Amino acid sequence: MHCPKCGSHNLIRAYALFFLAAFILLAVFPPLASASTWRGDTLLRQLELAPWRIGPFRIQPQIVLSDFGYDSNIYYSPNAPGDYTLTAGPALTSYISLKKKIVIALYESPRYVYYFQTARERSWNNYLRGNVHFLLNKFFITLGYTNADARERWNYEIDIRPRRKENGYNGDILWQPSRKTSFSVGFRTVQYNYQVSEPSAFNIPETLNHRENFVNASFFYQLTGRTQAFAEVEYGSYNFQHPTNPRDSRSWAYYGGFNFSTTGKIRGTVRLGYKIFDSIPPPPPDFKGLVGNANISFDVFRSLTLRGSYRRDVQFSAWVSNFYIENASGAGLSYYFLRRRFRLDYDYNQTRYNYSRSSSDSASTANRESTSYSNSAGIYYRIGKKMGLGIRIGRLDLKAFYYNKSITRDFAGFNITYDF
Repeated sequence: MHCPKCGSHNLIRAYALFFLAAFILLAVFPPLASASTWRGDTLLRQLELAPWRIGPFRIQPQIVLSDFGYDSNIYYSPNAPGDYTLTAGPALTSYISLKKKIVIALYESPRYVYYFQTARERSWNNYLRGNVHFLLNKFFITLGYTNADARERWNYEIDIRPRRKENGYNGDILWQPSRKTSFSVGFRTVQYNYQVSEPSAFNIPETLNHRENFVNASFFYQLTGRTQAFAEVEYGSYNFQHPTNPRDSRSWAYYGGFNFSTTGKIRGTVRLGYKIFDSIPPPPPDFKGLVGNANISFDVFRSLTLRGSYRRDVQFSAWVSNFYIENASGAGLSYYFLRRRFRLDYDYNQTRYNYSRSSSDSASTANRESTSYSNSAGIYYRIGKKMGLGIRIGRLDLKAFYYNKSITRDFAGFNITYDF
């Protein structure tokens, strides 16, 4: 029989082990007076690059401008209307450094989503993230909080843009005993709550409100000055809030991969592994298999950059009583010309959504896979060292098994990019 408190007890034990490990590490290897970890060095570089200095604050300002154009299918569903849209607002990352031993970082970004004709879809969104970092000799400790309150399209199934509120906490301890090797242990916990203002065919709050908890341990090895290898193990628990929702689950995952420096010809992260996903109440529509994510950029020439991406993981479904496997891949390129003042972009992405089965599923349901394909192209003009203003057009083709119909979305609009 499933014990509803077991997930909480496991999490409490995991947190206790995390802080016990922190105490042992700091007791056995007492910190000295200077920071000497790769994470500490990366944070201090970010702090020094912030362009604004006001007293003890270092500030990195941004302007968010996206989706300023026309969307032919605002709900990603059959017979949905089109509308002109705009998402805009400021974003601010601020730092306070106390003798470079304690760094407080705060990110805040309120954004307004405007639909010119569909007034009910207009909304204010807000994203907040705060971290306290302790930069010690051979140790780097982080405690953080995240909060998001936004109406967005969280996955391809949910076409009514419900409001989702996230509240999360995280902590991490990195120990670097030598120049090449380091170890870390950490935790994170996030509560997801959905709110809908209009009736829907799916009771989204009842179906998807839940808490996710993770603990992990990682090993890092610096292969070269710009390439780092890592291995990671992770335990997760998923506790759903509604008493009649039989989705409580747990997972074990094992990852390996590489981190590439943002200053090299190859940039990004490759993280691949194996996950065991166990639905606690019977019958268990379990998953065992390959998971991971990767985002890589490669400068072939000074004027040409190639990109590739991959993502595969378990996602909880709003349509059926269990989950689906999201399997996404993409490729793209950027071409710079006229002394790198202009940039041409092209991106192609495809995703397959494979649904699990439970004993309650009808045997006559033959097609349990949805697919989507997207193509987009854009041209940007440099208006700053790393900022560009441009126009982008594209098309999304989606075939959802639940509707048993093909859906097309065309879009065109202006936006700002920060990675020129």
